[in-house]
Amino acid sequence: MKIFVATIFCCLFAHNIFAEENCIALKANKTDGSLVSQGEYVFKQYTFSAQSNNETKKDLVIIEPQSNSPGEIRRVTFGRGVTADGSDASKTCYFQPLAFIQGGEREKFWGWHMLWTEPTGLYYARMDGEAWVSSNPKRLTTLAPIMPQFKLEGQNIAVSWVQVENGVKVNMQAVSDDEGRNWVVSTIQP
Repeated sequence: MKIFVATIFCCLFAHNIFAEENCIALKANKTDGSLVSQGEYVFKQYTFSAQSNNETKKDLVIIEPQSNSPGEIRRVTFGRGVTADGSDASKTCYFQPLAFIQGGEREKFWGWHMLWTEPTGLYYARMDGEAWVSSNPKRLTTLAPIMPQFKLEGQNIAVSWVQVENGVKVNMQAVSDDEGRNWVVSTIQP
């Protein structure tokens, strides 16, 4: 396990990082709980350039800006910024961050709920805010969502959106009652 963690740590530092400045960035403040994790956080797309082969990959990251430094960058996704057919993403902004909401309250803060779109669908992931570990992204739909909305009440999360199936608009929802660990996706009946 130590070798695995060391390998990931080294891989993260073997990349040059530069931001896609024209992409959407969402900001959130964690103001409750321990002083260690208070402050402003940013959820946005970054481009990582490997030093060994000049290859670039686009990923979502969370940045914890520091007052006297550029800030800590923690990746949410790893090498996902390619199109479904394996070619480089032609879009400047491959990811569209949609929502970034604090998980837990006050001293029970555990991290963040994140919702975004890619050309391959609508995705959700959780990130532990103290250990900076992201869960594997969960794809809620393969179709492009229209007007997605994210609602959080305690451990219950609801995501609703409209999608077009065979020319017909369908109202959809994904519901989790365990803080995003498991989801039930269904249509919303009028």
